[in-house]
Amino acid sequence: MGLSSCLESKQKGWRNGCYVTTARATPWSARTLSPCYSADLRPASERLVSAVGCTVLLTIPPLKASKVVSWEYKTGPQEGVIVDYAFDRPANMSRPYENRTKFNETDFSLQIVLQQGDDRLYRFRSESEATGWFQLRVVEPLSEPEIVGNSSVKAGGNTKLVCNVLEGKADLYWWKKNGELLLGSDHIQFVDNSTLCIVKASMNDSGYYACVVRNEVSQNETSFLLHVQHAANVLLPVVLACVAVGLLADEHILELTSCPRGQKKGRWLNLLLLHLKCYDLQRKQLKAMA
Repeated sequence: MGLSSCLESKQKGWRNGCYVTTARATPWSARTLSPCYSADLRPASERLVSAVGCTVLLTIPPLKASKVVSWEYKTGPQEGVIVDYAFDRPANMSRPYENRTKFNETDFSLQIVLQQGDDRLYRFRSESEATGWFQLRVVEPLSEPEIVGNSSVKAGGNTKLVCNVLEGKADLYWWKKNGELLLGSDHIQFVDNSTLCIVKASMNDSGYYACVVRNEVSQNETSFLLHVQHAANVLLPVVLACVAVGLLADEHILELTSCPRGQKKGRWLNLLLLHLKCYDLQRKQLKAMA
């Protein structure tokens, strides 16, 4: 009779050629070894959340003498063996766990360097005892986010900043401006928390905006400098152009007072064309601001 059949028996005594003790769940614990991003390093007995690339240690209390032990995993209906060990032969490690798993033949503890596919259930079994299934959740740490948007916006215009995470899945997003938490309003709006919209930007909206992202094992952030241009800055080229036109006009007037009458008509025409160019430039700038 195999080990599985013996463990399935519920009452003490001889069953199908093997002696079975009263079935009970052996307590055990798991913890993440330091360093590991911001994952919780405290031991857990039913469920542990850890990160890809980190090492977890699975331990059990001392057992009665046993000749055969194993660590097993379960994903949905599929079950498999990580390592099985008998005292008369070396430990047999399954191929998916080779080169990243250490089994201690003295206390039967197991260390695993985690990969994405290790998010599953685990348990320990011996000839007479077995633990309950233990849930190990494996989360990918978050990369530094990036903020996409225009770094400059005209006063009175709308703009948006989008926070993207390239690696890992963020559970929480929040925004800060110059180190202070941003709250939503008619002026500051959030779309799925990952997008910040500023409605009718003003000069007070200039500053450093930070996007903070977080999941169960990591937290990261990045900042973005937004500059709001005053309307006067946009009109400055127009003002300068018109000043130049005015100076030219003054020179023309002075010249016209000393010009022969036949030349005055042509000079006045040139002056009118300069004013029309200045007006056209103003109109185009104001249209661009609308």
